[in-house]
Amino acid sequence: MPKKFNHSSKMYRAVLLTDLHLRSDYLPGYLDAQLETFTKLVNRKPPDGVIINGDIFHRRNPRGAELLAFRRLLEGLNTREIFINRGNHDTIAKDGSTETTLSLFSDIATVLSETTTVRLGTADFDFIPHFEDESKIVRDLKSSKNHIFGHWGFDGCVANGAYEYASYIKKSHIGTKRFAFLGHIHKPKQYGKNVFVLGTAHSTSFGEANAQKFVHELLVRDGVVEVVRKPVDFGIRHVAATLDTLEACASRFRFDSFFTILRVKMDHLDSGTERQLVDKILAKHNVKHLEVVFEDVLPKYEASHIDYDELLQLDESVIEQYIENSSSIFSKKDLLKALEEIRKYEA
Repeated sequence: MPKKFNHSSKMYRAVLLTDLHLRSDYLPGYLDAQLETFTKLVNRKPPDGVIINGDIFHRRNPRGAELLAFRRLLEGLNTREIFINRGNHDTIAKDGSTETTLSLFSDIATVLSETTTVRLGTADFDFIPHFEDESKIVRDLKSSKNHIFGHWGFDGCVANGAYEYASYIKKSHIGTKRFAFLGHIHKPKQYGKNVFVLGTAHSTSFGEANAQKFVHELLVRDGVVEVVRKPVDFGIRHVAATLDTLEACASRFRFDSFFTILRVKMDHLDSGTERQLVDKILAKHNVKHLEVVFEDVLPKYEASHIDYDELLQLDESVIEQYIENSSSIFSKKDLLKALEEIRKYEA
C-alpha cells in the first residue's frame, strides 16, 4: 500500500457513487440526464469529498463525448476532493494490464489503480480496485485492518433479480468489524451491519427496471464511521409495465420526476394498434422513451430435468451398428481395437 492521504478535519462527510456507466450511444438526452443526476446528488448538499467506486464508463474504450462528459461532471461537483477507485470497465484490457483511461483525470481527482490507504477525516480506508485475479483482492483484504472500498462482489451476494454472484472472494474475508462499500454489483443491498453493496444511483438497463435506487453518505466523526442511505427520488428510471398496470406504475414510479424509459408488454398486437397505442401513451405520460414489446410466451426459469447420464448410455447393438455402417477410413478391426483401448482406459 504505497500511498497514504491524510486529512486532519474532525468531521468528514462524503457522497458515495459507483457504476456511473456513462454512455453516449443509448438514447437522445441519456448522457446529459446521467450528468444531471450525479451532479444533483452531490451538489444539493455539498460534501467534503466524493468517492466514485469504479466503472465510470459503459465501455472499456470510451468515446470522446463520454470522456468530455466525465470531465464536465468532475468540474461541476461542489466538493473539496474526489477519489476514483478503478473498476473493471476502466481499463482497455479486461485483465487490467493496460493503463486506466482514468489517468486522463488525475489533474482533478485522485485515481486509485492499486490498493491504497486513504485517511478520510479521522479514519483510514483501504481502496481495493478491481482485479481479474481475485486472489490478489483476497490477499489485500487479509492484510488490511481498515475499512474497505472495493469494486468487486463476494460469493453469494445478489447481482440482479435472484441471481447470485459467484466469486473466490467470501464475505468472511471482509469480516464483521469493519465497513465495506462495494461497487460492481448494480443491485443495492446491505449485508449485516457492515457490508454495503452501493448499487447504481440510477437504473442502467431494463434489468434494473422498477427498482428503487439509493445514494449513500459516509460520515466520520472522531474515528467513528456512520453510513446514511437515502432513496433517490429523481434521475433515470427504467419502468416495465403491462397495459393493465401502466396507470399504477405511472403513479408509483412518478414518470414526471424521472428521465423515464418505459417498456409496455403486450400479449397480442398489430402494427395499426401499436401506433395508436404509442400515440395514446405518449400523449398522456411524460416519458423520454417508449417501446412496446410482446409478453413472454413461455415462463422463464422453468425447465424439466434431463438425466444426461442415462440419455447417453450406449449398448453393444448401437456400437456394432455404428461400426458396420461407418464410412471411416479405418477398418472394422482398427475401430474395435480403439474401442477396447478406450474401455481399458475407463476401467
